[in-house]
Amino acid sequence: MVVVAELEIPADAFDLGRLSQVTEGIHIELERVVPTGNDGVMPFFWASGPDHGAFEAFESAVRGAEVVERLTAVARVDDRVLYHVVWADSAANLTEVLVSNEATILEAHGDDPWRFRLRFADHRGLREFHNYCLDHEIAFRVERIYTLDEEQDAKYNFDLTPEQQSALTLAVEHGYFSVPRGISLKEIAEELGISQQAASERVRRGAETVLQSVLLSRSAADLE
Repeated sequence: MVVVAELEIPADAFDLGRLSQVTEGIHIELERVVPTGNDGVMPFFWASGPDHGAFEAFESAVRGAEVVERLTAVARVDDRVLYHVVWADSAANLTEVLVSNEATILEAHGDDPWRFRLRFADHRGLREFHNYCLDHEIAFRVERIYTLDEEQDAKYNFDLTPEQQSALTLAVEHGYFSVPRGISLKEIAEELGISQQAASERVRRGAETVLQSVLLSRSAADLE
Protein backbone atom coordinates (compact mmCIF):
# COMPACT_ATOMS: atom_id res chain seq x y z
CA MET A 1 0.00 0.00 0.00
CA VAL A 2 1.31 3.46 -0.94
CA VAL A 3 2.43 5.46 2.09
CA VAL A 4 3.41 9.10 2.54
CA ALA A 5 5.86 10.29 5.17
CA GLU A 6 6.32 13.86 6.36
CA LEU A 7 9.55 14.45 8.27
CA GLU A 8 12.28 16.90 9.22
CA ILE A 9 15.97 16.31 8.47
CA PRO A 10 18.84 18.54 9.65
CA ALA A 11 20.45 20.52 6.84
CA ASP A 12 23.91 19.13 7.53
CA ALA A 13 22.70 15.54 7.04
CA PHE A 14 22.43 15.58 3.23
CA ASP A 15 23.90 17.20 0.12
CA LEU A 16 21.41 19.90 -0.82
CA GLY A 17 20.80 20.73 2.83
CA ARG A 18 24.48 21.49 3.33
CA LEU A 19 24.47 23.75 0.28
CA SER A 20 21.54 25.68 1.72
CA GLN A 21 23.79 26.72 4.60
CA VAL A 22 26.66 28.20 2.57
CA THR A 23 25.14 31.69 2.26
CA GLU A 24 23.03 33.53 4.82
CA GLY A 25 19.64 34.71 3.58
CA ILE A 26 19.22 32.11 0.82
CA HIS A 27 16.22 29.79 1.07
CA ILE A 28 16.04 26.66 -1.11
CA GLU A 29 12.97 24.82 -2.35
CA LEU A 30 13.29 21.59 -4.30
CA GLU A 31 11.28 21.11 -7.46
CA ARG A 32 8.84 18.19 -7.22
CA VAL A 33 10.68 15.22 -8.72
CA VAL A 34 10.42 11.51 -9.35
CA PRO A 35 13.51 9.25 -9.16
CA THR A 36 14.95 8.71 -12.65
CA GLY A 37 17.50 5.94 -12.26
CA ASN A 38 21.02 6.96 -13.25
CA ASP A 39 19.98 10.60 -13.57
CA GLY A 40 19.36 10.65 -9.83
CA VAL A 41 17.13 13.09 -8.03
CA MET A 42 17.32 16.68 -6.86
CA PRO A 43 18.64 18.08 -10.17
CA PHE A 44 16.62 21.33 -9.98
CA PHE A 45 15.87 23.66 -7.10
CA TRP A 46 14.61 27.20 -6.51
CA ALA A 47 16.60 29.64 -4.40
CA SER A 48 15.15 32.87 -3.03
CA GLY A 49 17.23 35.66 -1.57
CA PRO A 50 17.23 39.32 -0.59
CA ASP A 51 19.33 40.74 -3.44
CA HIS A 52 21.64 40.07 -6.39
CA GLY A 53 24.71 40.04 -4.17
CA ALA A 54 23.31 37.15 -2.12
CA PHE A 55 22.87 35.04 -5.25
CA GLU A 56 26.40 35.82 -6.43
CA ALA A 57 27.82 34.78 -3.06
CA PHE A 58 25.65 31.63 -3.06
CA GLU A 59 26.73 30.59 -6.57
CA SER A 60 30.39 31.17 -5.78
CA ALA A 61 30.20 29.11 -2.59
CA VAL A 62 28.26 26.26 -4.20
CA ARG A 63 30.54 26.01 -7.23
CA GLY A 64 33.49 25.80 -4.88
CA ALA A 65 31.94 22.93 -2.91
CA GLU A 66 33.66 19.57 -3.28
CA VAL A 67 30.37 17.71 -3.75
CA VAL A 68 29.27 19.85 -6.73
CA GLU A 69 30.47 19.26 -10.27
CA ARG A 70 28.37 21.96 -11.94
CA LEU A 71 25.78 24.59 -11.00
CA THR A 72 23.75 26.42 -13.66
CA ALA A 73 21.24 29.24 -13.25
CA VAL A 74 18.33 28.30 -15.52
CA ALA A 75 15.81 31.10 -14.95
CA ARG A 76 15.02 34.03 -12.68
CA VAL A 77 11.53 35.11 -11.56
CA ASP A 78 11.43 38.15 -9.26
CA ASP A 79 13.53 37.25 -6.21
CA ARG A 80 13.78 33.55 -7.08
CA VAL A 81 16.31 31.71 -9.26
CA LEU A 82 15.92 28.19 -10.66
CA TYR A 83 19.17 26.22 -10.57
CA HIS A 84 20.31 22.92 -12.01
CA VAL A 85 22.98 21.09 -10.05
CA VAL A 86 25.15 18.13 -11.04
CA TRP A 87 26.66 16.28 -8.10
CA ALA A 88 30.26 15.11 -8.10
CA ASP A 89 30.95 11.38 -7.83
CA SER A 90 32.32 11.99 -4.35
CA ALA A 91 28.99 13.29 -3.05
CA ALA A 92 27.72 11.15 -0.20
CA ASN A 93 24.06 11.97 -0.39
CA LEU A 94 20.72 11.03 1.04
CA THR A 95 19.20 10.92 -2.44
CA GLU A 96 20.81 7.59 -3.34
CA VAL A 97 18.56 5.70 -0.96
CA LEU A 98 15.52 7.59 -2.27
CA VAL A 99 16.34 6.38 -5.78
CA SER A 100 16.97 2.80 -4.67
CA ASN A 101 13.67 2.69 -2.77
CA GLU A 102 11.75 4.36 -5.61
CA ALA A 103 10.61 7.19 -3.37
CA THR A 104 8.90 10.19 -4.92
CA ILE A 105 9.81 13.55 -3.42
CA LEU A 106 6.52 15.43 -3.23
CA GLU A 107 7.91 18.38 -1.31
CA ALA A 108 11.29 19.41 0.11
CA HIS A 109 12.28 22.85 1.34
CA GLY A 110 13.89 24.62 4.23
CA ASP A 111 16.88 26.21 5.84
CA ASP A 112 17.52 24.15 8.94
CA PRO A 113 15.88 21.76 9.42
CA TRP A 114 14.50 20.76 6.04
CA ARG A 115 10.94 19.48 5.65
CA PHE A 116 10.32 16.51 3.37
CA ARG A 117 7.13 14.90 2.11
CA LEU A 118 8.01 11.53 0.58
CA ARG A 119 5.82 8.94 -1.10
CA PHE A 120 6.81 5.26 -1.06
CA ALA A 121 5.26 2.42 -3.06
CA ASP A 122 4.86 0.39 0.14
CA HIS A 123 5.94 0.13 3.75
CA ARG A 124 9.05 -1.80 2.70
CA GLY A 125 10.50 1.25 0.98
CA LEU A 126 9.74 3.42 3.98
CA ARG A 127 11.30 0.84 6.31
CA GLU A 128 14.49 0.65 4.23
CA PHE A 129 14.73 4.44 4.14
CA HIS A 130 14.33 4.48 7.92
CA ASN A 131 17.05 1.84 8.34
CA TYR A 132 19.41 3.74 6.01
CA CYS A 133 19.05 6.88 8.11
CA LEU A 134 19.75 4.93 11.29
CA ASP A 135 22.78 3.15 9.81
CA HIS A 136 24.28 6.44 8.58
CA GLU A 137 23.42 8.33 11.79
CA ILE A 138 21.11 10.74 9.98
CA ALA A 139 18.87 12.30 12.59
CA PHE A 140 15.28 12.94 11.53
CA ARG A 141 11.93 13.60 13.12
CA VAL A 142 8.76 12.01 11.75
CA GLU A 143 5.81 14.37 11.75
CA ARG A 144 3.25 12.17 10.05
CA ILE A 145 2.88 8.87 8.18
CA TYR A 146 -0.32 8.07 6.29
CA THR A 147 -1.66 6.02 3.40
CA LEU A 148 -2.63 7.34 -0.01
CA ASP A 149 -6.31 6.91 0.88
CA GLU A 150 -5.83 9.14 3.91
CA GLU A 151 -3.98 11.64 1.73
CA GLN A 152 -6.95 11.82 -0.62
CA ASP A 153 -9.26 12.43 2.32
CA ALA A 154 -6.97 15.29 3.36
CA LYS A 155 -7.72 17.07 0.07
CA TYR A 156 -10.84 18.43 1.73
CA ASN A 157 -8.43 20.44 3.86
CA PHE A 158 -6.52 21.46 0.69
CA ASP A 159 -3.55 19.34 1.86
CA LEU A 160 -2.04 22.24 3.80
CA THR A 161 0.62 21.51 6.38
CA PRO A 162 -0.27 22.71 9.90
CA GLU A 163 2.35 25.48 9.56
CA GLN A 164 0.96 26.65 6.22
CA GLN A 165 -2.61 26.61 7.53
CA SER A 166 -1.65 28.61 10.62
CA ALA A 167 0.24 31.24 8.61
CA LEU A 168 -2.40 31.49 5.88
CA THR A 169 -5.26 31.74 8.39
CA LEU A 170 -3.45 34.51 10.24
CA ALA A 171 -2.80 36.33 6.96
CA VAL A 172 -6.44 36.14 5.85
CA GLU A 173 -7.90 37.04 9.24
CA HIS A 174 -5.73 40.15 9.54
CA GLY A 175 -6.14 41.38 5.97
CA TYR A 176 -2.81 40.50 4.38
CA PHE A 177 -4.53 40.06 1.01
CA SER A 178 -6.68 43.19 1.40
CA VAL A 179 -6.04 46.52 -0.35
CA PRO A 180 -4.48 48.21 1.49
CA ARG A 181 -2.95 45.42 3.51
CA GLY A 182 -4.00 45.08 7.12
CA ILE A 183 -0.87 43.21 8.20
CA SER A 184 2.66 42.85 6.86
CA LEU A 185 4.78 39.74 6.44
CA LYS A 186 7.04 41.03 9.17
CA GLU A 187 4.09 41.22 11.57
CA ILE A 188 2.93 37.73 10.57
CA ALA A 189 6.45 36.41 11.21
CA GLU A 190 6.60 38.09 14.62
CA GLU A 191 3.18 36.69 15.55
CA LEU A 192 4.28 33.16 14.63
CA GLY A 193 7.75 33.51 16.10
CA ILE A 194 9.54 32.70 12.82
CA SER A 195 11.69 34.56 10.28
CA GLN A 196 10.10 36.80 7.67
CA GLN A 197 11.45 34.48 4.96
CA ALA A 198 9.78 31.48 6.57
CA ALA A 199 6.50 33.40 6.93
CA SER A 200 6.64 34.37 3.25
CA GLU A 201 7.28 30.75 2.28
CA ARG A 202 4.35 29.42 4.33
CA VAL A 203 1.88 32.04 3.12
CA ARG A 204 2.95 31.71 -0.53
CA ARG A 205 2.95 27.91 -0.57
CA GLY A 206 -0.32 27.74 1.36
CA ALA A 207 -2.04 30.19 -0.98
CA GLU A 208 -0.69 28.34 -4.02
CA THR A 209 -1.96 24.99 -2.71
CA VAL A 210 -5.46 26.35 -2.04
CA LEU A 211 -5.66 28.12 -5.41
CA GLN A 212 -4.51 25.05 -7.30
CA SER A 213 -7.10 22.91 -5.52
CA VAL A 214 -9.88 25.40 -6.28
CA LEU A 215 -8.94 26.68 -9.72
CA LEU A 216 -7.22 23.68 -11.33
CA SER A 217 -9.40 20.85 -10.04
CA ARG A 218 -12.02 19.90 -12.63
CA SER A 219 -15.13 17.83 -12.15
CA ALA A 220 -17.29 16.02 -14.72
CA ALA A 221 -19.66 19.00 -14.74
CA ASP A 222 -16.83 21.24 -15.95
CA LEU A 223 -16.53 19.14 -19.10
CA GLU A 224 -20.18 19.47 -20.13
